[in-house]
Amino acid sequence: MSAGGILFNVTESALLSLGYMGIFYLMTLDSLMVPLGSEAIMTLAGVLAFQGKFDFWLVVIVALLASMIGSTLSWMIGKYGGRKFLERYGKYVLIREKEIIRGDVFFTRHGEAAVMFGRVIPLVRTYVSLPAGVAVMPYRKFFVFTLIGSAAFVLILMTLGYELSAQITSLLASEHLYTLIGAGIVVLGLIAAIVVGLSRRRAAHE
Repeated sequence: MSAGGILFNVTESALLSLGYMGIFYLMTLDSLMVPLGSEAIMTLAGVLAFQGKFDFWLVVIVALLASMIGSTLSWMIGKYGGRKFLERYGKYVLIREKEIIRGDVFFTRHGEAAVMFGRVIPLVRTYVSLPAGVAVMPYRKFFVFTLIGSAAFVLILMTLGYELSAQITSLLASEHLYTLIGAGIVVLGLIAAIVVGLSRRRAAHE
């Protein structure tokens, strides 16, 4: 099994075992600058929602609440502790300096709006709250921007996982699937025949 497949199975098992609290913990930590792959978590949650193992909107609410709590804590660390605090203690929770720098650069380049747009960009979303705190961005504005960006992120990935599952299920239930498989086998057979024929012709000329 590939590394991606193993990660998928581990994440699925964790979500099913811990339920909504698992989603809450994982999304809180991810927004608290502990990179856990929230993209995979939310997409998988969408898949499980389609399968009836989670309620779609309850997952959205839980994930959004967790994102807001984690982001607020990151903002507070930035405001009251600064970068020096994170550089000194971040290594104990797998926070590396290059990720911190990435968040700083993104925030400096795009200003306060980076808090909203950064919430939908992988890796950047995990760290963008810290420089907002360091810059002492007003919390009310930070809250609104973070809420908008986090809601977009959660809804997009939940819907993606849900719709992909629906399409795959529909395809598997369709008789056209077998037609596609048959056509694929024929095409592969033709390609193999052509390759073998060309190889034999080249060998004969040699």
